[in-house]
Amino acid sequence: MSKRYKIQNANLGTSPGTLTYVGEEVKFDTKVFWTEYNVEFYKMHAFPKLGDFNLTLDADKTYWLNIDGIHEPKVIATVGEVFDLHPLVMEDILNSQQKPKFEYYDDEQLFITIKMMEFNPYTREIEIEHLSFILGEGFVISFQEERTKDIFEPILQRLKTSAGKTRRNGADYLLYALIDLVVDNYFVVLEQVSENMERLEEDILTSAKQKSLNELYGIKRELTLMRKTVFPLREMLFNLIREEAPLITPNTVLYLRDVHDHVTQVIETVDSYRELVASLMDLYLSQASNRMNNVMKVLTVISVVFMPLTFVAGIYGMNFDNMPELHWKYGYYYVWGFMILSVIGMLIYFKKKEWL
Repeated sequence: MSKRYKIQNANLGTSPGTLTYVGEEVKFDTKVFWTEYNVEFYKMHAFPKLGDFNLTLDADKTYWLNIDGIHEPKVIATVGEVFDLHPLVMEDILNSQQKPKFEYYDDEQLFITIKMMEFNPYTREIEIEHLSFILGEGFVISFQEERTKDIFEPILQRLKTSAGKTRRNGADYLLYALIDLVVDNYFVVLEQVSENMERLEEDILTSAKQKSLNELYGIKRELTLMRKTVFPLREMLFNLIREEAPLITPNTVLYLRDVHDHVTQVIETVDSYRELVASLMDLYLSQASNRMNNVMKVLTVISVVFMPLTFVAGIYGMNFDNMPELHWKYGYYYVWGFMILSVIGMLIYFKKKEWL
């Protein structure tokens, strides 16, 4: 079983709020980036040490603190001290197995955790990355697991070039943009899964091999995992839109509704793909059964063809003295001719009956 299907028990038995990282082992250091911007201004710089971080926020700017790596509890604890985060929030940030949810804390901070998905073309598995966001008055904090690339790079490029509406809106719109980026990537994953299923369908129609069935079970497992990951996100967005959120403006709520529609579309697509996988499994079993029937048909025809030949050979192989054909001059040629005509006649008969 893959590691991502196992439940890790690193924080079992500990008191609530204990900062313990739950996830895969990471060998890289955590990277911290601080971005501040408005319509006319943009600046981003890295913090090698969060201990030197000085929190000063201007009302006319929007701030984004991006934590790339959640495997170091000391870093998360420092961020929690600077921004006065609740211990339970920091515990959920460190738990990569936490399902998508949102929580309000004193109407001053909104905590959201979701999952990023990417399709690995080599292993043909969906890789899950744990993401968390904190929305405050004028700032957003994002936490992501350490990967080979920063998944929020498109948002950074958008801010640098002042493209789109991100620079012209507040922190709540930045939060929407980050969530929307994650949801858009779900469609990329679904497209790659669809291409994989189309390839498997062609392979099954050509030759139903055990390898194709194994890959089908793998896709079914990945789609189940994807649905379990995306389904809570739809409920979370629905509740977030329905409630009157003090940190989210009505304008951003409209965009969040659009994200909710996209998530619903993702779930419907996943369900349709799961049904398609079941159909492909039935197709595989049907192809395998037809292939077996063809093999059995060929073997049966061969057996039936050799039955009269075996009968004739058995008769003339007996050791009786009174067998006139044994001493006939043309007996050998007569038997061969009879055998050949028998085989040809049976093959013609099978062909007319469409058994061949």
